[in-house]
Amino acid sequence: MANPLALREQLKALESLQELDIRIDRIKKDRGGLPGVLKSLDDSLARLQTSLNLKKVVLGELEKTQRQTQAALDMNRDRVTRSNTKLENVANSQEFQAANKEIEQLKKLEATLGEQTTKSVTDLAAVEKDLANLTEQFDKVKSERDAQAAVVTGQTNQLEAQIKELMVERSQFVSKVERPLLSQYERIRGGRAGVGISPAIGGRCKACNIMLPPQLFNEIQKGLAMHSCPSCLRILFVPASTPSETAISGH
Repeated sequence: MANPLALREQLKALESLQELDIRIDRIKKDRGGLPGVLKSLDDSLARLQTSLNLKKVVLGELEKTQRQTQAALDMNRDRVTRSNTKLENVANSQEFQAANKEIEQLKKLEATLGEQTTKSVTDLAAVEKDLANLTEQFDKVKSERDAQAAVVTGQTNQLEAQIKELMVERSQFVSKVERPLLSQYERIRGGRAGVGISPAIGGRCKACNIMLPPQLFNEIQKGLAMHSCPSCLRILFVPASTPSETAISGH
């Protein structure tokens, strides 16, 4: 900087910067959690879609079986008709017995095929009902998901606007801190739960609560040189007034 501020003023700017960074971090965390609301609905939709697909496969197989059974039943009825015609034209008792036996077998087969047709109709009705229920559930969850997505989009835009506003304010304090000190603050903040600077109050580092050596605390009070906590390594300063707990929490 052409006209660097005194260290005490830079530390004061860092204190304000820290408060802003914590607010920004919290908003980003809230923003990052928003997609999680949609994920549970997406998971439900995926499960319902899988169930729908399976039901459609079952329905297709039942419809195929029903068509095959009906075709077999129609063919069998034609054979019964032909056998009855044959029975009317038999020339002797042996042919009569053979034709009559064939008719009896065809009638038994017709009864079996009829039972299968009745069962397939019942099964189809049950699967179609399940399919209708699943479709209704899917549409309901999708509608809820779409509505929630609109809400999430609105909330995301709102949070983005807040972050943008805070970043503009943040840049004002960044410009007041020399690059080496700012880099150190950013580095410490990245490894210490987002807190890079801590007030020293009553001879203690407020962030980690360690008792500072008296000589170190005295030097910090003078504000002539930058000092770090020997335990948590955060930059230390003596606030002009008691800082909020928000600005100093974290270990």
